[in-house]
Amino acid sequence: MIFENIIGTYLAARKQERGESERDRCSYKRLHPYFAGRDIRALKLHDVRAYIAHRQAQGVKLTTIRRELCLFCAAINFVNVEFDLTLPNPVSRLSIPTGEPRVRWITRQEAAKLLHEAEQAACRPHLPIFIRLALNTGCRRGELLNLEWSRVDTEHKKILLEAKHTKTRKRRAVPLNDDALRTLTRIKHWQTERKLNTPYVFGYEKGKITTFKTSWKTALQRSGIENFRIHDLRHTFASWLVMEGVSVYVVKDLLGHASVTQTEIYAHLAPDQGREAVQRLLL
Repeated sequence: MIFENIIGTYLAARKQERGESERDRCSYKRLHPYFAGRDIRALKLHDVRAYIAHRQAQGVKLTTIRRELCLFCAAINFVNVEFDLTLPNPVSRLSIPTGEPRVRWITRQEAAKLLHEAEQAACRPHLPIFIRLALNTGCRRGELLNLEWSRVDTEHKKILLEAKHTKTRKRRAVPLNDDALRTLTRIKHWQTERKLNTPYVFGYEKGKITTFKTSWKTALQRSGIENFRIHDLRHTFASWLVMEGVSVYVVKDLLGHASVTQTEIYAHLAPDQGREAVQRLLL
């Protein structure tokens, strides 16, 4: 089987189960020129190392390369299990350093500016709605963009993410604060006014929103915020909570992390908690 067959089969299954993923599309776009047409059975470890060297020569960070190869690795594993094959997986035998995790967050003042510019730049309300929900729930982009109204429980102030909707494949209930509830009400009214019969929170006349690439870039430029990605809204949610004194264990559950180790990257944002704790030991 050649590269395109492997990746195509995997991405089709992923799309059917969890919706389209911009991250997967980007990874495939980078992998394709290098591995297109190549027989998976003929790939060796040195071919993967050569890809890493090729991407590094383009100035790409190891964390990005690792994400790209994770897609390739997962695709081979998926096809082997799904079709009872024994294709070699040279990617799985290569350990790529992850480096320091990225923690980029913005202040509340910057967030307010970003929201203002998003309102001004967008022809529809979906981008500012997304930003508000991301900042108030910590949900991943795909978790929000694939959210159906049937999983929004305004009475109990929560949204339900089934296992198939989450990265960790674990069911999660996400609490909604007052701002999130007002935000959901706003987009519902927008859809009602236009008589849109859509099952999606981020639905519109042509289906549902799948990306904010252009409007996001415009809002960032107009707000003067640099080096900030959509996923960093999730980092901002976590950072704000930790700085308010919320336990990393609570933040872990809200983010849906599989382990508290993932959440501990935010622990340095609350040094006062450590100082307050040791004061209790004074004799």
